[in-house]
Amino acid sequence: MLAVLGAVAMVTVALAIRHRLDDGGTPSGGNGSAVVVICATDLADACRALGSGVVVRTAAAAETAAAIAAGTLAADVDGWVTTSAWVEVIASRAPRALTTVAPIATSPTVVAAAPGRLAAILALCGGTDAWSCLGEAAGDLWGDLGDGAHPEWRELKVGLMDPDSAVGLSVLASAAAGFVGSRTFSANDPAFADLEGWLATLAAPSASGDTDPAQTLVTRPGTYSAAGSVAALAGRVRDRGVGTLSPEPAVASTVVLAAVAGRQRLPAVDPVRTALVEAGWSPATKPDVAPTLKPGVMAALHSLWRAVTR
Repeated sequence: MLAVLGAVAMVTVALAIRHRLDDGGTPSGGNGSAVVVICATDLADACRALGSGVVVRTAAAAETAAAIAAGTLAADVDGWVTTSAWVEVIASRAPRALTTVAPIATSPTVVAAAPGRLAAILALCGGTDAWSCLGEAAGDLWGDLGDGAHPEWRELKVGLMDPDSAVGLSVLASAAAGFVGSRTFSANDPAFADLEGWLATLAAPSASGDTDPAQTLVTRPGTYSAAGSVAALAGRVRDRGVGTLSPEPAVASTVVLAAVAGRQRLPAVDPVRTALVEAGWSPATKPDVAPTLKPGVMAALHSLWRAVTR
């Protein structure tokens, strides 16, 4: 009788613990295990805010996207913290792999100018879009650039954030939209074919990968005259002389939590949003995220970047 009573007591305690976990304790997945989130490496600092109740793994956004497309993503992964740009890539390469997409925070893409060079870039570009202007001048000597001439600066080099990163792919989309003059182009437009040579020259100085070229502007002077970034990152070095230009058409980088198909539980995004807002991002207030580019174009852009830099 004592043995039976002991067994009943153990079952009762186990059920009570399970009930507590399901009602606000440690988050659990559909099979009762802890929620597992893959976080893009360049967003890892914000993902740490999820706390000990969530298993957070980090990987470059391109690595996670490749695993999702190949069907090799670990079976216990419930969600992915990345940007909407990468959700667009997955929509092309594995259309049913992600389900709910929750916006977290957003920041506009910008062109950051190296200390002391904003006025010269404005003089060089006049009223034209920053990406179109800098893309055409990339590789030229500053001494040959008319009113903005500064021979002591040597070659005009532009840095791009590594498009394998979560935020970097949004910056690549901004550069491409600036070249075309629109966000509504498709991968089979003649303008997309013309993009290859333009992008190859533009991307060459940072082809090996730079996850924060705005920071590079101040830590390694002379590496770039300007760099693609987002306002949240460029703002961290504004007090060190970095200026910014707002390219047109405007493109934002939006951090999201995407649910993996077949998984049922996700952590609350508020801690990540708070961390990003403290880092200079703006909260994403809309319930969903509109596509940045036409279907298939984001994936084609990433493939093009790899083709011209590898």
